[in-house]
Amino acid sequence: MLKKKKSTMDTYWVPGVNHLGSHGRWAFAEFTDVYQIEADFKSRVESEFNKMIKSVTAQPKAQEE
Repeated sequence: MLKKKKSTMDTYWVPGVNHLGSHGRWAFAEFTDVYQIEADFKSRVESEFNKMIKSVTAQPKAQEE
């Protein structure tokens, strides 16, 4: 069941919500250890934020007319 949930989130839910563009940018993370959630969440958010920054800064600037 857990594999199906992750697959559904990665394949349908997250891409669908991100494609809409009206609800911000989403990602899926599953946390299983109640005592590690805070540290894991912080690490995951930081990692995803860094990916977003890299994707924006790696794009060439549009030429001004």
